[in-house]
Amino acid sequence: MVDNNYFLEVAIDAAQKASLVISSEIQNELRVDYKGETDLVTNADLKAEEIIMETISSSFPDHRIITEESGEKVSESEHVWIIDPIDGTTNLVHGYPFYAISISVYSGNKALAAVVDHIYLNDIYSATNGGGAHCNGKSIFASKTNNLTNSLLATGFPYEHDHIWAHNIDLFRTFTDLTQGVRRAGSASLDLCHVARGWLDGYWEFALNSWDIAAGALIVKEAGGTVTNCNGSKFSVFGKEILSSNGFIHKEIIEHLNN
Repeated sequence: MVDNNYFLEVAIDAAQKASLVISSEIQNELRVDYKGETDLVTNADLKAEEIIMETISSSFPDHRIITEESGEKVSESEHVWIIDPIDGTTNLVHGYPFYAISISVYSGNKALAAVVDHIYLNDIYSATNGGGAHCNGKSIFASKTNNLTNSLLATGFPYEHDHIWAHNIDLFRTFTDLTQGVRRAGSASLDLCHVARGWLDGYWEFALNSWDIAAGALIVKEAGGTVTNCNGSKFSVFGKEILSSNGFIHKEIIEHLNN
């Protein structure tokens, strides 16, 4: 049976290799294509994803892989790797330094290991199930803020300006009135890591994909935080939404999300 620490080693190796590729592509000409009117993909995304998949498959050739750009490598294995080669591609294209590599491995709905590499700051967040959460090898912990009034939150919005987008605009306004502020930086994986290290007290978002949140969810949990669906029900990595917090303000956030 493979130890979770070995899963983590492979994930970190894959992330570091991809980080070098992305940094190199940024220095060269960045080619931008469109998956939707405002949904971008670059040559850096594609090259980074390729090297991540190669690194994982070389150690675990039979494992299933789900990625943002390539889709899915089908397998009967109980283990699935969930990858976002660049979470925050739009930020990268504009030179806004809030983008990251997100890699995690699950067995069913149970997260085993996770890595989020904030390339620009060279911050590598990591966690294993039961092993705690770390940034650059040092333990990190969620905040102790115990009320919404003193909290700083974050959220995000889908590309399509539909009813989900409109509903979250209303929630953004609500929580801006109730807290010290709500941030929208454009990278779910980093928002989750910033909850884990106590920079943010909570983060919620709808209309997500598994690769947006798979790694960050484990990192928050292992930092002592709480992760659920937005109505307080059990979190699923394939559930399209997430609410994370330091735990102390979780119930209060749920009440306002579901008014």
